[in-house]
Amino acid sequence: MPVWDRYGLHMKSLVLLCCDLSEKALVNILKCCHSLRVLRIDGCRECLMSGRLLEDENDIKELSETFQNLRELSLGYNRYLSDALFNRLVAICSNLESLSLIGCQISFHSGLYKKFYPQNRITLPDASNSVLTFLNALHYLKQQAYKLKHLNFGYTSIDGTTLATLSALQNLKLESLILQGCYQLTIDGIKGLTQYQTCLKVLDISFCVRITDASLLRICKNLTMLETLKIKRCRAVTDIGVQYIRLLRNLRELDISEVEQLTKNCITHGLCSRCDTDTSSNTTTRNVKEKIDSENFNFRCLDDYDMENIIQKKNLQMFSANALHLHEESIERISRCFPNLKLLELGYCFNGVTDKTIQMIFKELVHLQTLKINHCDKVSDAGLTGMGAGNHETVENIEIVHEPEVTETKLRISLRSRAEEEIVRDANRKWKVMKLCENVSRPLNLKTFSGFSLIRLKYLRELDLSGCNKITDVSLKHAFAFPELRILNLSQCQQVTHIGLDYLSKNNPAIEDLNLNQCHNVSDIGISYLAQRLHRLKRLLIQGCSQLTDHTLDSIRLYCKSLHYLDTRYCLGMTVAGVESLTHLYVDWIKHIDDIVSPENEIPPPPAPPLPSLPSLP
Repeated sequence: MPVWDRYGLHMKSLVLLCCDLSEKALVNILKCCHSLRVLRIDGCRECLMSGRLLEDENDIKELSETFQNLRELSLGYNRYLSDALFNRLVAICSNLESLSLIGCQISFHSGLYKKFYPQNRITLPDASNSVLTFLNALHYLKQQAYKLKHLNFGYTSIDGTTLATLSALQNLKLESLILQGCYQLTIDGIKGLTQYQTCLKVLDISFCVRITDASLLRICKNLTMLETLKIKRCRAVTDIGVQYIRLLRNLRELDISEVEQLTKNCITHGLCSRCDTDTSSNTTTRNVKEKIDSENFNFRCLDDYDMENIIQKKNLQMFSANALHLHEESIERISRCFPNLKLLELGYCFNGVTDKTIQMIFKELVHLQTLKINHCDKVSDAGLTGMGAGNHETVENIEIVHEPEVTETKLRISLRSRAEEEIVRDANRKWKVMKLCENVSRPLNLKTFSGFSLIRLKYLRELDLSGCNKITDVSLKHAFAFPELRILNLSQCQQVTHIGLDYLSKNNPAIEDLNLNQCHNVSDIGISYLAQRLHRLKRLLIQGCSQLTDHTLDSIRLYCKSLHYLDTRYCLGMTVAGVESLTHLYVDWIKHIDDIVSPENEIPPPPAPPLPSLPSLP
């Protein structure tokens, strides 16, 4: 307890995640925290299992006086949370504004209510010690409605009727509502929500499989103050439903990832349609509003009108469209229509994200702070470096021409396998781009280039290129120089070697989180460059890097003073003694497949074939 006596008085936030604390220990810790504003007790089974937490009324009274400043309470993923425990915990938080019950086993069935509360009357002494019911939570929500602004019922069995009941509570004016993974949610709940909670700014209905275009229409038509909308993996939504999102004038963040039925039209004829038209006519805006307010509303009629006054495309700052069936025109439209994006996620958009479209992103989205194009395997050094052109902004037309990949003359028959042919093509591609990068400084050759480099995104803080296996040391030398880059994911970029890591560590000193999993050509000397130069490095993942040995661990032990987490699983060249020598940090280490204790752990892929010998970079 000396730690809590020393720091508890000034602590603003306390997060207890899957902690094995006794009831007494938890109460004693809470009594030391007089300035808390955020309290999270998630997945803490030991202190709730017995049901005796805060049994003493004196503890409740003392903590209720201590927690006058507490505004946010999370009790997520606690399977032993009951009505009685819930009532005791909220009793010490009289000024609560945010409540999260994500992942809790809440009962919404009226038959169970009658069993435990036959008189439909709930008070603190009469609350059940066995179950957690929505009826009991609703009793609290009614009392706290005038203060509550944020609710999280994600991954619960809340249904449409229950959501409608919750939304209609008197004095309840929610600003954010998280309903992620609520599979029972239907349009009836959306109707009630959009009728009463018109002040919502944040709505997350990701993974709600029963959300349809009709539900999305009501959301976009009535919740006009929305700033964040997430419909990730709402598989019943189609291109028509996404068009309605244009009605949200104040939208700042949008997530439409992994929606199976969406096609390229959701971008070209939906979100980004008519983005280049002039919108100065007030008469047009008035006519559009009349169409929206009509009972027989049909969004297709809006294609005849100018939509720029309905959705302010320049307001959108965060856009996620992972794993969608997009094409190159879709990515180009996104780049043109949302110029102020700070976050862009296009992972697994295999056909849309190419060297050509990545150039458009570099040209238009200069304010990006987070870019994730993981597993877009058509992106290569040519796209990231702009074919060596850097950022020549005078060129208007961006075009990357791919020469025919012919490795043998027509008079010869190649005896190579497909894998060997691909290795040779990659080597040739790398050599050509490297030569172009070297020639960029020559004045006579500047007109040859027409691209934009990744360096143009000077505000970049997070970059995910995992699975982009065509990226090599050429990109790390000529396209990576960011003073604020903190998170970098290069996992499965198997052509990265110690040469590229040398330049990476020199030009990106602020990196704190680096993922090099399954980069099979990374060697001990490459890790030594990182350890000596990246003084802020806190997390390093080198899982499956088969060339690494205990020399890597020696470098980490000598130089990585800020490192907190190291993943060395399946690094076959490391020994138990070497790993155990790193006593100052947490090391996740499994050497052999036989050592795996959980079937959920990944089996390491076979090592990649060695790269063909190439001249070293200058």
